Amino acid sequence: MRVLWLSLACAVLWLGCAKKGKDAIYNRPAIFWYQGILREILFMNLETADNYYSSLQSEHINSPLVPVAMLALGQAHLKKKEFILAEYYFDEYIKRFGNESNVDYLKYLKLQARYYSFKNHSKDQEFMSNTIGMLNDFVDKYPNSRFINQVEYMQVKFILGQNELNRAIANVYKKRHQKEGVKRYLERVDETLEKETNPKKSYMPWYVAIFNW
Repeated sequence: MRVLWLSLACAVLWLGCAKKGKDAIYNRPAIFWYQGILREILFMNLETADNYYSSLQSEHINSPLVPVAMLALGQAHLKKKEFILAEYYFDEYIKRFGNESNVDYLKYLKLQARYYSFKNHSKDQEFMSNTIGMLNDFVDKYPNSRFINQVEYMQVKFILGQNELNRAIANVYKKRHQKEGVKRYLERVDETLEKETNPKKSYMPWYVAIFNW
């Protein structure tokens, strides 16, 4: 009988602990959180992976697994087209772990996030201007980087996109018969680059074009 009661007590205790663990998991080794992050990334459960990362860095802030997890999450969000979160992780990595040997790669990843989110911000003047500034800064600071060709390609695409945006805004002023506005925005167009690249105008379906600007 004593053995039976002891067994029941152990079972109740185990169930209580299991329920508690289900509601809140904490105070685990760094490898536990890291493996959880990788597992959730594999299945693209990035919200859960982000939560595991929060636990990893809060419980093991100095663990060498923190920067590795941070980079993995940035690339996972980039793959899932969650560009703001991808840029967040790359920014945090640069601030905390960036150095001369890796900063060009990290900034390249951040620029990639901006490049892939381009179509979502094609009419955002501030986004375009800031990104071009970041691209120019990369080209100036890291001319010998192994990523320089890719960055210069993005630079050209953004400048051409900005040209198209400036022409579209100038067209709005033209419709409103505001000559100064037309002149101001057409002066911002990089005519030299357009002659060199001969870009095609971005495709826009007719049902979008009729509402454009």
